[in-house]
Amino acid sequence: MPDYSPNEIVDILLILGECRRNYRRAAALYRRRFPRRQHPDHSRIRKIEIRIRRGYLRRQRRRYDNNDHVMNPRFLAVVAMVHVNPHVSLREIQRTLGIPKSTADRYLRAVRYHPYHITLNQALTEQDHRDRLLFCQWASQQIRNDGEFFNYVLFSDEATFHSTGILNRHNCHYWAPVNPHWMGQIDNQHRWSLTVWCGIINGYLIGPYFFDAMINGEIYLQLLRDDLPGLLQDVDIDTRRRMWLQQDGAGPHFANIVKNFLNNIFPNQWIGRGGPVKWPARSPDLTSLDFYLWGYLKDVVYRHAPTTRDDMKERIRAACNIPRNVLLRTVRHFERRIQYCQQVNGATFEHLLN
Repeated sequence: MPDYSPNEIVDILLILGECRRNYRRAAALYRRRFPRRQHPDHSRIRKIEIRIRRGYLRRQRRRYDNNDHVMNPRFLAVVAMVHVNPHVSLREIQRTLGIPKSTADRYLRAVRYHPYHITLNQALTEQDHRDRLLFCQWASQQIRNDGEFFNYVLFSDEATFHSTGILNRHNCHYWAPVNPHWMGQIDNQHRWSLTVWCGIINGYLIGPYFFDAMINGEIYLQLLRDDLPGLLQDVDIDTRRRMWLQQDGAGPHFANIVKNFLNNIFPNQWIGRGGPVKWPARSPDLTSLDFYLWGYLKDVVYRHAPTTRDDMKERIRAACNIPRNVLLRTVRHFERRIQYCQQVNGATFEHLLN
């Protein structure tokens, strides 16, 4: 679409007035009077008049496509520089080529380049790859045998909530015409923490359960033996009858007293380090509590700074009121992650989910 300078627009409107708003006569007169300019046809003159009457006095920004830049050496230099070094910044392009950052950004967007950000993932060894792949192959076989198998797996984990509040600042905004210098205070001198256990099975959120002491094998065994039956009271009988238990490879989970208890209560029906089905190490991307629950709870709990342990507990309990259909979707998401993990032979795959 042609673009016109303010002087050209004024001349077009003056000629339109001379021709008593006859757009075709105005177009012909404009061509005769200004032979060296670009010449709008009658429909273009009408659109210019309408735009001015509506108050759109600014020039329309020109839309670029690839053909506009093919023979532009500055454009080719920017694209070549990014091709050689995909990590180069707009600031470095400006410093090296003398091209403004806004211009370089426009050139790159014209060829559909986008500044993607790095994703940080857990480092894995070759043995980790093999263990993850073996587990995912076993999980896929269970799904083929029973499409609802993992609905009845109690995925469980612990997380620590700190008084300082590890806040996701990307979710905090302060809209204002000037910088309000918004700050949050952190009391590092009087820090405390709270360790929480939760589980998810068949759309039920089990817990939260709060540990009053540092977790070891005996403390964790007490949870499984004395407290878990009460936490499962609201779960339907069929789910409890078919239940498997999953836990990661944390030290307290690997204690002999814990493994012996699980072998007696869940014979051949638990997943974990040293269990009948081995849980792969360094795999938080495969459990719903890590890839969903803990992040969600901390975002909710840390919206305002916690005051006391009891205050923190009440916030966690309130945040755990999650609709059942949301929790059931974590099972579908887990199955999707199983597929991705197999596609990359047990390597990290979370970058493929976006």
